[in-house]
Amino acid sequence: MSDAENIIGTLRAEVAELRARIDAFERILQLRDAAIAQAAPAPPPAPAAALPTTHTIEADQLLPVQDGFYQLEWGPEGAFRWTGPREEVHFEAWIDRSAPLVATVQLFHLGTPANGKDMAVVVDGAAYPLLREGTSKVLKSEPIAPRAGDGPTRFTLRVPHMHSPSARGAADKRQLGVAFQRLIIARG
Repeated sequence: MSDAENIIGTLRAEVAELRARIDAFERILQLRDAAIAQAAPAPPPAPAAALPTTHTIEADQLLPVQDGFYQLEWGPEGAFRWTGPREEVHFEAWIDRSAPLVATVQLFHLGTPANGKDMAVVVDGAAYPLLREGTSKVLKSEPIAPRAGDGPTRFTLRVPHMHSPSARGAADKRQLGVAFQRLIIARG
């Protein structure tokens, strides 16, 4: 036998011995785990996580076009997205509905002035008018009725007055509603 064959034979014997030791350690660990599992009572199930009492949706979050948003834009007051081309914009939130909620919408631009007095948020089929705070671009809903259950809530922002910049001679042919910045849903 050559030196190489002797070395290979020695290495094979060492590998076989190491495999046997690893198998023995694994059996010991399995026996230990089985003994611990039998001795220790099962821990109580973790309580379900409570739903948050507030939820904020920002314009710079991923807001799908199918929910009624155009691409992200930036202005002097931060990020915004125009709504459109339809009059309704949809949001979904996992939020605690055990108490009345208030929806606060902050806009970068009203689109047309009439949106400042005619917008509403629809929740569970009921429309809640959005009331403008003075001359600001912040609008708040009346208290939204509580609801039992832990499922998601769909909020639909209804923007009744659409416009297109192309009607004023601009190249932009989009149908726009309002320039949305954020929606805050909180207990009222």
